[in-house]
Amino acid sequence: MNKSKLQNPTPIVADGGIATTGVGEGRLVPALILDCDENRPLHELIVLHEDTPPGDVIVTWGRPRFDKSAAFLVLEFKRPIHTKVVLSFDVAKQGGLVDGIIHARGVYLQSKDFGRTVSAGLNNPKILVEIPASATFPGWDSQYQDVLVKQFKRHGFSRTEAKQAAAAHMSRLRELWHSRMKAK
Repeated sequence: MNKSKLQNPTPIVADGGIATTGVGEGRLVPALILDCDENRPLHELIVLHEDTPPGDVIVTWGRPRFDKSAAFLVLEFKRPIHTKVVLSFDVAKQGGLVDGIIHARGVYLQSKDFGRTVSAGLNNPKILVEIPASATFPGWDSQYQDVLVKQFKRHGFSRTEAKQAAAAHMSRLRELWHSRMKAK
């Protein structure tokens, strides 16, 4: 991924998930609490989105060349405010979150000004960004599995055990992301 596209990532303060029967057919959708202090247009976009229909957004996934430890999500909003947000993820710590965004095909974004946790800001302004099927992340499964295998090996697993544990971990996590909230 082009290094100039990845400058000044917006800090992720907290994360979680939101599941409602009215969004994503009840699937759990990752939610990110962002520090918008250095990206005030993003804060304004979140506020405006409450009263404005969703605008166009260009979604790009990537990772640094020759480095599997990080993943990036670049969102370029065209309207109602033109702004770009770069989200940087440490795959060892936040790989499950990246996987969730990919499989939920969406992510909620909320400014820390509206709550420092997902539950504290549940009824506050946030936007749901759809991640279209066309916004693929080539090599993600391999990247995530390699990072997980490395972690399991660090905890004393053999290479074979680590591969099995990584596959099982990814499978269980994806079950969670694909589970659906039932309508009452």
